[in-house]
Amino acid sequence: MRAQMALLLALWTSACGWVPADEQILLEFFEASAIYDTTMAGRVARVMFDPRVEGVVTRFDVAGRADTTIDGGLRREATLRAVVRAAGRERERMLIMSMERRGSGAWMVTGYRWAG
Repeated sequence: MRAQMALLLALWTSACGWVPADEQILLEFFEASAIYDTTMAGRVARVMFDPRVEGVVTRFDVAGRADTTIDGGLRREATLRAVVRAAGRERERMLIMSMERRGSGAWMVTGYRWAG
């Protein structure tokens, strides 16, 4: 049920306007992580965001992006203002997501860390 709601939300928001490719990948990543679906997350990430340890990201805004060129591609660090639900409560936290894109391929989440 939760996955269906997330999919419905993603479809609804995509109908409202254009979402950058890296944000679409982050949406898929957090949706898969919320239910610990390693198969779905494996399509968009090399890491997993364990909801039992890290909590569940219920929404986020991209506060900034920093790109660097790597051999044959691009590395991006996206700073997120994320609302995270853990231990029965929600709070806003800053999260730095590392992503890579090789050639003209899709973005892939390669890591994350909490800021501050």
